[in-house]
Amino acid sequence: MDGPVGWNQLVDALRNELQEKGGLIRLLDQQVQAVYRRDTRENERLEEQIRLQLRVIARSTQFRELILRQSASSFQMSEDVHVNELIASFPDFVRPLLEALVTEVDRLSNRLQDRLGQNDGLKQRFFMESTSGA
Repeated sequence: MDGPVGWNQLVDALRNELQEKGGLIRLLDQQVQAVYRRDTRENERLEEQIRLQLRVIARSTQFRELILRQSASSFQMSEDVHVNELIASFPDFVRPLLEALVTEVDRLSNRLQDRLGQNDGLKQRFFMESTSGA
C-alpha cells in the first residue's frame, strides 16, 4: 500500500497501544503490592497514575482506530470493515505481523478489564477491612 497510510503506520499504532497497555499492567501490579502492604498513600499515588495511563491508552486506541479507518478508505473499503478483512488487503509478507499484533491487543484489552476489576475488588476488601477493623 503506497497511499497516505502504510502498513508500517498500522504496525506502529498497534505496538504503541500494546506498550501503553503493558504500562498499565505494570501499574496494576504495583497497586496490588501497595494494597497488600495497606499503603493508602502509595495506592492513592498509583490510582492517579492509573487514571492518567487509562487516558493515554484511550488516545492510543483512538489513533489506532483512525489508522484502521484511513487504511480501509485507502483500500476503498467501508470504514467499519472488520479488521481481519482489512488485514487481508495488505501485502502477504506483513499479514502475519498485523494478525499477531491485533490478536495481542485484543487479548491484552480483555486481560486489562479483568485486572481492573480484580484490583477494585482487592482494594475494597483490604481497605474496607482496615477501616472496619480499626
